[in-house]
Amino acid sequence: MGKMTGAELVAFARSKIGTPYVYGMKGTVMTQANYNYLKRQYGKMVWDSDVKKVGQVCVDCSGLISWACGVVLGSAQWFERANVKRPISSIKGAPLGTLVWQKGHIGIYSGVKNGIPHYIAADGSAYGVREAPVSGSGFTHWLLVEDVFEYGTEGNEVVEKDKIIINGKEYEVSMIRKDGVTYIKTRDLAQAEGIEVGSQGRTPVISVK
Repeated sequence: MGKMTGAELVAFARSKIGTPYVYGMKGTVMTQANYNYLKRQYGKMVWDSDVKKVGQVCVDCSGLISWACGVVLGSAQWFERANVKRPISSIKGAPLGTLVWQKGHIGIYSGVKNGIPHYIAADGSAYGVREAPVSGSGFTHWLLVEDVFEYGTEGNEVVEKDKIIINGKEYEVSMIRKDGVTYIKTRDLAQAEGIEVGSQGRTPVISVK
């Protein structure tokens, strides 16, 4: 059986929007016994009002991902398992289905809507599973877990700041990673070498100072 794709993960999560959140639940019907156990186990993490959700299918943030793919891990464990970890500032270039993470919480990148990156997550007892903008969410990283998910990177572009060494000196430049190839912005590279870059229409013009 093949890996779940990022697009499939997003489609699954979107189909669960509106599912109630209860800390410790993984996408099954919560019984009174479940609620009593979780309340004893996790205390205030399980709201008193969550008892009203008995009889409903409930899930928590990492549980939404585990429910989809069958790999049961907490948010910290997903972070540890990820083979790629990038700052949330570069999320626009991430593949669909990338995991978005902050300490204690995790969600799924669902793409750009009207120029704004969005995510889907089980966002706590007040919201349940919802789709919302990444901005203001508190997420700090995006993650690829390539031994669990297959990401459609064709046509996806990741732009991030990284370091490059030129003639033994370290510079910070913008790197564009696309389809397995890393490109460096001409202007950044030129400025590092003391070269001016301008343009005449669409034609780059390079001038040695």
